[in-house]
Amino acid sequence: MDASSGIIGAMFMISNSLLYPVIIILLGLVAWSIISIGQFLSEYASRNRDVTKLKAGCSDATRCIQERDYKKAAEALTTSGSNDLLRDFLDDIAECLKENKFSVEAEKLLQDYELKITKELEKARLVVKLGPMFGLMGTLIPLGPALMGLSTGNIQQLVTNLVVAFSTTVLGLLTGGIAYAILIIKKRWYTQDLSDMEYVVEVLK
Repeated sequence: MDASSGIIGAMFMISNSLLYPVIIILLGLVAWSIISIGQFLSEYASRNRDVTKLKAGCSDATRCIQERDYKKAAEALTTSGSNDLLRDFLDDIAECLKENKFSVEAEKLLQDYELKITKELEKARLVVKLGPMFGLMGTLIPLGPALMGLSTGNIQQLVTNLVVAFSTTVLGLLTGGIAYAILIIKKRWYTQDLSDMEYVVEVLK
């Protein structure tokens, strides 16, 4: 009986000691969400996909490559980007053309940008999972002290712990919801960007 009580007491103590770290992590996730909303709106404002401009740039670049004028081909590409990610990719492709290394570097560059896109979405994917998880932890941890307060008639302890429990639930769901919305929209954006990148590589081959 004593051993059992000791184990339960240790579990209770360890669980309670996690409450403040969980709250701090949730506040950090809320801060990340606010920053991410700002970055998302900034990226949304800067995105202006122009397929006609991209196709015209690729057409000009292809013609210049056939004429062995790699410098003009690079210039045609660098002016046809419609957002930051695609513009960076076209700049890198243009450098490959200037150095006459397109056939060697193009596929590698495409794979590097796929990894870059995956890395960009990783944080949102993590927060989608971690937000509700830490919110649930923040909900369950205070329930032990709340029930103890109820059993001893300490209403103040009960109310305080329930407030913490409900607040952490809301914060966890809020951060998870924001991250999920950002993830879904950015995934669509970057899938389209990747399609444009693959189009450029195929046209210039």
